[in-house]
Amino acid sequence: MTRIDTSKRPLDRLRATSKGPHSEGLNLLTTAEGLEAEQESLLSASSLEATYRETLAVYVQSKNDQVDKIESRIMALINRQQSALQHLQARPPGVLSLPASRRAWQSRQVQQRSRIQVLHNRLDHVREIKEGMGLYSPKIEELATRKMRSQNPELASDWDFMRESLRRHQALLKRQNQEQKKSTQQPGHTHAQKLSSPDL
Repeated sequence: MTRIDTSKRPLDRLRATSKGPHSEGLNLLTTAEGLEAEQESLLSASSLEATYRETLAVYVQSKNDQVDKIESRIMALINRQQSALQHLQARPPGVLSLPASRRAWQSRQVQQRSRIQVLHNRLDHVREIKEGMGLYSPKIEELATRKMRSQNPELASDWDFMRESLRRHQALLKRQNQEQKKSTQQPGHTHAQKLSSPDL
């Protein structure tokens, strides 16, 4: 029984044996393979990008809902504390009350105002998160991205790898473009030097 060599693909065996006029067809086949691989890479990259963006959109919506709930809760607490303060202010100690009860009444008012101020500070902080901008995107999107990446490390890793590959590919294309421009400018420059040099 004869064994078939499976260590090489048919195209690799063809490359090893091809010489002469067949090599042009082989070059076309190699180019086609390269284009096919690039197309597959682009398709998987666009699928990964769609998955990443859809997942991130879910987390951003969840963060928006969370911030809205917190904002509503804080506003309700502020309203409750303000009505408690108004109720306290409407019932001052009587004229004949002891000085200690007047001090206690004033102390409770200070505490109520302090709580209201703390709640207003929290509300400002929540609104800053909701409406503020981070370094590259809205703050709420940055928080959602951080949470999504920590809960989906594989997706985040694939996304980072794809982005890095894309950056490298763009840098390579830019470098090739620059080299191509240099190579097309060099012959004309050399020819102009030859024309301007005096005959000996």
